[in-house]
Amino acid sequence: MYLRTLIVNGFKSFVETKVDFPKGITAVVGPNGTGKSNIVDAILWTMGEQSVKSLRSERMEDVIFNGTEQRKPLGMAEASLVFADVSPRDLEPISAILEELGNPTEVMLTRRLFRDGESEYLLNKIPCRLKDIRGFLWNVRAGTRGQSVIEQGNIEQLLNASPQERREFIEGTAGIIRYKKQKAEALRKLEGTENNLLRVRDILGEVRQQLKTLNRQAKQAEEYQTLLREARDLEVRLLSFDFRRLFHEQGRYEADLQESENQELACVSEESRVVAEREEHQLALSVTGESLGEMQEQLRDVERQMSQGVSTIQIERNRLEQLGHQHEQVMVERRRLEDEGQLAQEVVASVRERMAQIRCDIESIASAVAEGDENMAVLMSRRKETAEIVEQRRGKILGLAVEQTNIENRLQAAVTGQHGLQRRLERLASEVLQSEADQAKLYAEGETLQQQRATLEVHLEQLKRNQEELEVTLQSHRESREDIDEKILELQTQVAGTDSEWRALQGVFREELGYGSESADAETSVRGNCSAIQAALAERMEVPEQIEKAIEAALGRQLRAWLVQSPQEAERTIGEFKQHQLGRGIFIPLSVHYERAAGQPGWWASLQSDPRVRGWAVDLVKADEGLQGVVSSLLGETVIVESLTDALALMEQYDWFHGQGPLLATLEGELVYATGVIVGGSENEAGGLLHRRREILELEQRLQNLSCEVEEIKLKRKVLCEEIESVSKQLEDASAVIRETEIQCLTLQREEASREQALPQLRRRLEVLSQEQEAEGIEFSRLQHEEEELRQRLTALEATRGLEDMSLREGMTSLEDLNREYQALVESVNEIRVNYQTLKTRWDHEQGQVERLEREEVQRKTRVQHIDQQLEQLFINSRKSQDERVKAEELVELLQEKQDELAGEVRTIQNRHAEITEQLKHCDALISTARETLSKIFKARVPIESHLAEVRTKLQGVRETLEITYEMVPDDLVSLQHETQMQNEEAAPASEEASQSEGWREQLQQIRKRLERIGPINLAAIEEHQQLEERYQFLLSQESDLANSIQSLQEIIQRLNHTTNRLFEETFQELQVKFSEVFSALFAGGRAELVLVEETVEGSDGEMTHLEPGVDIVAQPPGKRLKNLSMLSGGEKTLTVMALLFASFLIRPSPFCVLDEVDAPLDENNVVRFGQFLRQMADCSQFVVITHNKRSMEIADSLFGVTMEEPGVSKLISVRLQDLQEVG
Repeated sequence: MYLRTLIVNGFKSFVETKVDFPKGITAVVGPNGTGKSNIVDAILWTMGEQSVKSLRSERMEDVIFNGTEQRKPLGMAEASLVFADVSPRDLEPISAILEELGNPTEVMLTRRLFRDGESEYLLNKIPCRLKDIRGFLWNVRAGTRGQSVIEQGNIEQLLNASPQERREFIEGTAGIIRYKKQKAEALRKLEGTENNLLRVRDILGEVRQQLKTLNRQAKQAEEYQTLLREARDLEVRLLSFDFRRLFHEQGRYEADLQESENQELACVSEESRVVAEREEHQLALSVTGESLGEMQEQLRDVERQMSQGVSTIQIERNRLEQLGHQHEQVMVERRRLEDEGQLAQEVVASVRERMAQIRCDIESIASAVAEGDENMAVLMSRRKETAEIVEQRRGKILGLAVEQTNIENRLQAAVTGQHGLQRRLERLASEVLQSEADQAKLYAEGETLQQQRATLEVHLEQLKRNQEELEVTLQSHRESREDIDEKILELQTQVAGTDSEWRALQGVFREELGYGSESADAETSVRGNCSAIQAALAERMEVPEQIEKAIEAALGRQLRAWLVQSPQEAERTIGEFKQHQLGRGIFIPLSVHYERAAGQPGWWASLQSDPRVRGWAVDLVKADEGLQGVVSSLLGETVIVESLTDALALMEQYDWFHGQGPLLATLEGELVYATGVIVGGSENEAGGLLHRRREILELEQRLQNLSCEVEEIKLKRKVLCEEIESVSKQLEDASAVIRETEIQCLTLQREEASREQALPQLRRRLEVLSQEQEAEGIEFSRLQHEEEELRQRLTALEATRGLEDMSLREGMTSLEDLNREYQALVESVNEIRVNYQTLKTRWDHEQGQVERLEREEVQRKTRVQHIDQQLEQLFINSRKSQDERVKAEELVELLQEKQDELAGEVRTIQNRHAEITEQLKHCDALISTARETLSKIFKARVPIESHLAEVRTKLQGVRETLEITYEMVPDDLVSLQHETQMQNEEAAPASEEASQSEGWREQLQQIRKRLERIGPINLAAIEEHQQLEERYQFLLSQESDLANSIQSLQEIIQRLNHTTNRLFEETFQELQVKFSEVFSALFAGGRAELVLVEETVEGSDGEMTHLEPGVDIVAQPPGKRLKNLSMLSGGEKTLTVMALLFASFLIRPSPFCVLDEVDAPLDENNVVRFGQFLRQMADCSQFVVITHNKRSMEIADSLFGVTMEEPGVSKLISVRLQDLQEVG
């Protein structure tokens, strides 16, 4: 196996890097600070290194790439090691994880770390534990850091190490560390076990003292319990009598109540019938109303459709009339165009004739025009002078007119401003009134808000008081629940303790019967080998406590007899006993017919009335169904007597010493046989099988009682939890109401604050409005004064303008005379010119008219074509409109018919609606009558229900007392009495039963007085005595188990010591030889050895304690004397320690080894020898060397260069040196 690939993502300075390591020696080189050692850290980190200091960091998350100026930080660091050529043996520790992948030849270890501290470990991308990774590495001898990764710090550590620390290095090489961990764990367990044993022995002494006291108290408590049982029987009889009496009274009242309920039922039935009939009428009324609404809605829809149809008919008629008018207009236009075309042709011919005549007239007029032009020039100069004078006067008048216009405009502005100010003053007055009204409204609202807030605050205080009461109630309930929880815990503890005692006692009992211990192997016990055995005889018998010893002595070993079905099964079971060496046993086949004696023995008649005789054993012992014959057969000749003295007296009295009498058994367990044999003496204080059987049954009953009590308390707790939940809900609702009320209060406060803020604003607005009114009044007065001034100026200006107008008119008269003279000449000339121009224009006009007429003819033809198309479209539209009108008329006729039909249906439904309404009134009257009858029945039933409730309350009290206190079913008492009366017609009358109950009450009073005379009794003494006895036996067994555990742990520690010492000695000897060889190879001679050093330390008590021998290094380089390691030079020290590390590596070789700058302290010669030795070891292992030394690079098979082309990001460059050599 070898390390094939290292994959790094986001680890320290490597963002995303993959390194493929070939076999042999791989060198990693590069400048300081480029991240070479980060490769070593990545390998260590992936192998599970947990020391942050070893990874050259302060926190574990520092190994995550932290980003650069160009790159963002990453959120996860991941590194993977891929091992190739993995054998199935190497995969044994992780076979369970990789079982789905079969037997892979490659294993990839992956470790991930996230910034939130979460980490993951994966084996071949399958999640696993750090323990799994370490197990795999340890199995392939790559789990020791000093062997797989050797750093310069390891060398310094070994140089400065003490002998004990060097011993730890050798122990790591030998694999002793895991045994030391096991030893430390065993020592811890040994110390705890010894402390437990001391505590158990102290408790045993206390328990012995308590047993003596409880024994006396238990006997006194037994007497008390006997009287208590008698009192209980009498109480049960009295309660049964009361229950039957109350039950019969309850029956009578229930019969009366049933009769009343029958009357009520009949009345309710009648009422229900009428109510049902009324609901049917009501439903019919609702249906009728809905139908009426639907019909009326349909009628309205028909009317709307008819209205739309009539509108459509009218629209289409209007459209037809409009289309007719358009058709007439278009036809008139077409005829006009045809007439114009005919006339235009005639006009063109006439115009061409006139054009020829006009050309002749133009030539004769041209000479007259020249003479008129000369006369016009003289008059023009005179007219110009006069015109300049007139223009001056007109300019002055124009200035006056402009000034007048300005004054008029200002006057108009003043008047308009007065009107605007008047409107503004009116608006301001209105706003003042509105603001005053708003102010009054705010004052009124303020008073209302204060009243509402005061009311809410009072309500809020009440709600908070209610909330506090609910919180107190909730706290009380919670405290009660805590008390109940403590009680439940206490009872559960008692249940667990009782169950433990029952199991322990059951185990002892079954073991005494012969089943074997609970921890015994099934192959060596009765349970596992004898399936035919049903039970032991002692398990199927119930014997009173007073005669337990007598019955156990009488039966003897037969009490342990095994019950089987048949003699054949008994024979087969005996064979199984022999086969598995289970001892001997007594077997009772149940299929054998054991006949009980038809009568009593003859000697019993004489003994039956003797006061010394307790009874015939057969009558005193109870057995399971089917075993009565067996018990009769075994105990048929046994009589129970008080004492041995009484037994001997009876034997002598009746002369039974000749074998003809019964077997007499005393209460203390002595036996007197009819043959004269007497058996007696002391016995074990712990009691026999029957005693243990009775204790087991009592524990079972106690366990059942405790379980019932736990369930009852749990039920109470459930009810209390529901109450807590209810109060919590009420508290939440109260909190919600309080929050809502507080919000309302805050809302009112905000409204008051808003009102308080609005009042000053409103006052300021009133002040502003008053100031605006005053300013606007002043402006209005100013405009009035300005209007008066402007009107005065306008009057003066109009007078001045009148004088200027008169002067202008005089100048205008002179100018007009010249103009008339000039005009006359101009007119003469112009007339000639006009004639000329007229002729010229006429000629041009005639020419243009000819052209125009020709163009119009073309347009006229185009227009006629367009009119023809328009006529065709008008015809189509008229046809379409006519069709729409016909359809609308038909639809209107149909809708009219439907309207008449719907109107009839509406009237029918309205009549039906009125009939149903009358029926509803009749039903209401019947219902009222039935309810009055019910009220009378209810009044008559009240006294019956009152008496019945009283009887039921008393009956329920008696029932609960019988059920809870005495665990009886009261209903069985009534049914039993009924059966007795049916069987015995002459049953005792009620008066006789009542007299018996009085006698029972007197007996009960006497028993209670006896109980009072007894005084205080510790009723728990019996149970406590039994528990304490069981605890005593249990503690004895615990004492024995703890002693055995201590012995076992001591043996384990001795074995571990022996194993570690053996491994250390073997590894030390191997390392001694290999260290000397490697030292000689590295130093080219010399010798070195490891020396064991004895060390002692002073303990806390001042005594000297011997430690395990430490290890020191003694070396003798070539040409020097044998010296201690501390006396060598720096290079010699380094090379010596490297020899020790390489020797350790050769003893326990790892599949790969990483050397991190271990050659740095060596000179060139030592580096050469170091490289030669490394070259030799490369044949059996893979090496990765981090180095700066050129000599170390020369021995490498592959070379990786680490650079930082991008600041803060490491990058690998791979070079195969063999390829370079081939190229060279």
